[in-house]
Amino acid sequence: MKGLKIIPMFLLLIGLTYAGMLFVQANSDMVSVQLGGYVVGPMATGFMVLSSVFCGMVFCGALCSVEMLGLYVQNRKLKKKLIASSTPSKPVATPAPQDLASPKASGRFT
Repeated sequence: MKGLKIIPMFLLLIGLTYAGMLFVQANSDMVSVQLGGYVVGPMATGFMVLSSVFCGMVFCGALCSVEMLGLYVQNRKLKKKLIASSTPSKPVATPAPQDLASPKASGRFT
């Protein structure tokens, strides 16, 4: 059944790839980008846009991973703190054996 879940994702990625190719073909004007002393040579406008979107996705994914790691560590600390606070420091008094041997009926169903 897991294989059936990946088929729609695969088809979606194929569709997005095709749409990206059409976008690059429709925006084929050549541009050059200069960042300080670094010059990215002439390439299609559509390819430049898609490249910048991809780089942004990778950068945001890395930032989200760092944030998730911090939340994971905080969650583990809180779990340990909860376990430590839920264990009693004093022994709990147990009921006397005669209380367990003679349960009292509520009289509700008699």
